[in-house]
Amino acid sequence: MKKALLTCLTLSLSLSALHAEDSLNEQLRRAAEKLKNEFAKVKEQSEVKGREWYKKAKERLTTSREEYLKQAGAALTGWKADIDVLKDQGGRDYFKTRVSALEQHHAFAVKEMETLSGIADDAQFRARQKSFDKTLWTLEAAVEQAQEEAGL
Repeated sequence: MKKALLTCLTLSLSLSALHAEDSLNEQLRRAAEKLKNEFAKVKEQSEVKGREWYKKAKERLTTSREEYLKQAGAALTGWKADIDVLKDQGGRDYFKTRVSALEQHHAFAVKEMETLSGIADDAQFRARQKSFDKTLWTLEAAVEQAQEEAGL
């Protein structure tokens, strides 16, 4: 009788451990599925953003110098305003460091635009324009990421 009772108790404990293991496996499976879906969403968003940037780059290469510099100046002015709003948010030291980095990135972009404006040769201008576009795109992405983190 004692042996049967111990066997029954052992069997029930092992079944309960098996059930707990199945539950843990199910939770891990759901977490992995959620992570996979989130990764796919981020990948899709980055591909869309990349296509947009490529399309803009092609358009900008055909835009006149004056119009291009005007659009770039307007974009830099808008991002400066966005950075100032982020600066007013305050927050953790990490976020303040991020805003400081955005200010430095913006200052670099402004200097690069001044250099670009001073180039007389059209071929050199178009070659430097590609590099400047990358600077603008990375600044735009960094500002958007900081705004998302700040909840704006």
